[in-house]
Amino acid sequence: MFGKKESIGKIETIIAEGTDVKGDMSSEGTIRVDGEVSGHILKAAGVIVGKTGKVAGDLNGESVIIGGEVSGNVIASNNLELLSTAQVFGDIKSQTLSIHEGAVFEGKCTMSKKEGIASVEKMD
Repeated sequence: MFGKKESIGKIETIIAEGTDVKGDMSSEGTIRVDGEVSGHILKAAGVIVGKTGKVAGDLNGESVIIGGEVSGNVIASNNLELLSTAQVFGDIKSQTLSIHEGAVFEGKCTMSKKEGIASVEKMD
């Protein structure tokens, strides 16, 4: 289902469908969201927003795959993939970007080398 799973790494945190989380979070590993998050994902090795997942806040991860809905800015220091079911409403910044046919993206896109990636707090 998800194109480049090997680049995401081991999933250590799962927010299951039917679960609502409010607040900011960070992880040294990968976070998978199939439920709803109202808050920022400040730092993670990987972030996967599944088809049923919704995030109302900014995302900051090394590798990010989005299949659900994100209302906020997304920073992926390595790669960002928007699957055909993705809906992203906010600015994105990544070194590499893949957008599948059918994905919805409303915002500004900046692609730059790794040293040029800013943190969520510094993004315009």
